Amino acid sequence: MAKFPSIQSIITATQKTSLRFPLETITAFLGTIIAILLIDEKTDSTEELYVKIIMCCSLCLVLFLSVSLYFSVTQKKAWVRYASSLVLGSIGIALVFSFGDKITEVEALQYFVLNLALHLLVSFSGFIPKSYNQNEFWEFNKQLFLRILTSGLYSGFLYGGLALAITAVKNLFDIEINDHVFGYLFCIIAGIFNTLFFLTGIPDLNTPKSLELNYPKGLKNFTQFVLMPLISIYLVILISYEAKILATFTLPIGWVSYLVLVFSIFGILSFLLIYPIAKDDGNLWMKTFNRWFYYLLIPLLGLLFWAILQRISLYGFTYDRYYVLLLSIWLTIVVFYFLVKKEPKIKFIPISMCIIGLLTIIGPQSADSVSKYSQLSRFENYMKIKEKLTPKQEQDLSSIVDFLEENYGAAVMKPYANNKLDTLLKSEKSAKSSEIMEALGFEYRSQYDLSITNDGNFYYEYYKNESQNIENIHGYDMSFSLSKNIELNCEDCIKINGVSYSIQSIEKDYGTDLKINQEVLPLKIIDFINKNKAFDKDRNEKIIQKIEFPKYSVLLTYRSASGEKVDNQKKINNYTVDVLLKIKP
Repeated sequence: MAKFPSIQSIITATQKTSLRFPLETITAFLGTIIAILLIDEKTDSTEELYVKIIMCCSLCLVLFLSVSLYFSVTQKKAWVRYASSLVLGSIGIALVFSFGDKITEVEALQYFVLNLALHLLVSFSGFIPKSYNQNEFWEFNKQLFLRILTSGLYSGFLYGGLALAITAVKNLFDIEINDHVFGYLFCIIAGIFNTLFFLTGIPDLNTPKSLELNYPKGLKNFTQFVLMPLISIYLVILISYEAKILATFTLPIGWVSYLVLVFSIFGILSFLLIYPIAKDDGNLWMKTFNRWFYYLLIPLLGLLFWAILQRISLYGFTYDRYYVLLLSIWLTIVVFYFLVKKEPKIKFIPISMCIIGLLTIIGPQSADSVSKYSQLSRFENYMKIKEKLTPKQEQDLSSIVDFLEENYGAAVMKPYANNKLDTLLKSEKSAKSSEIMEALGFEYRSQYDLSITNDGNFYYEYYKNESQNIENIHGYDMSFSLSKNIELNCEDCIKINGVSYSIQSIEKDYGTDLKINQEVLPLKIIDFINKNKAFDKDRNEKIIQKIEFPKYSVLLTYRSASGEKVDNQKKINNYTVDVLLKIKP
């Protein structure tokens, strides 16, 4: 019969974990306290400070754990372990506090990659100072993997149950409870309970019994009957797609590189999960997968390099393309290692990925440096073009300006802009991409500008946040919307000054006839869209049309319009307009 742990056993286990991992426990408590303070904080500068402290705690927690596992095997004096943790932790803290007040995309990516690399470090740091045993390494990481899943499951159920209990007390007893309580509860469970529960389950690397190989049957069934069949389906799809593009001599779709990467990473995960039993005679399917997996990756690596190198040749490096190319190179190294090495060690996978990840954070080879240089080089090349740019080229240049302005500021483009940005940057500390393009003498064109197409289509949409938008309609008596192909028919729908009004819309070639009681107001929407060039652009520009009639004033605000371009005329397929109607005295 299963026994529930007593309160004393829980306290004892917590004390033992805290003594085994003191810096990790302190970091978890500090991060939790700051997260709780952040929930109530309303000052921007203090919020930014709290966010950076939480980021530091997240990094240091994983880093301290890696150091603890390493020194638990070497068994050196405790002060050496703590000093090493604090020195290395200070480097991570310095990196986080070097970020700007508003964290940019590149800074967020640097932080994510460093965090991922440190998580990988946990998987092998304890095996650096000891003689390597493949089964022990696999068992240790299996226990970590299962402990992560168990911690998440327990934490999720605990939070859900307590949150439901608080809600029940609030509603049943009519007690005022601040909604921030749910945030506090989440922080405590995720920051303290989840962390301590996970740390408690980390096996002792100095106890051989705790690392004895124990392959769970459930893990075998999951890998054999769920993960591997899914991987096989993806493999068939990708190999078939590669055969198709080779047969038709077409270029691969850009996002296929992401699909190949996802397939490869999940394939490697499956390879690792079945590794201890892959060569057993009773597991024919797993044995076949283990033997042929890396051979089957070879043609997909070709597709992967083809797709990403094509994108880089057209648009240069960005962070996404940099990491896709880097992961492609890493996959190639892993495939080569496991095919050539007679007795490959599975620790090569996390170690190589960790090292490559760390190399991408700082230095001339980093994602930041390579992407910045690549886009500045493309910007400089555009500045050397003397001819008028095509709309497609303007759109490409706009995307370059967007990237550089968002991550490095407008000043980084100044040396390459032939003095065109001097006036703008003197008057503006920070300039928008559209202002930079205008100062350069070009038109800003968003990447979502669907008017720049080769198929003759056009598309306009004006977006406004309905939940935050408040408009002044003073001077008008009623408002409603009109759409092509959807007729409005409202009998006695509104009463103003004792007079009832019926409103009906009738679609016409030139737009819509708006019938108010017995009077017809022709709204020449199609003509207006054709004559107004603003519909050819995608700037989220508000377009209005005011029409006067003897008894009414009509103000149309265009929400969307789309169709085809035929002989310099627009064939309108759809439109939506907001209507404000004023009844004249």
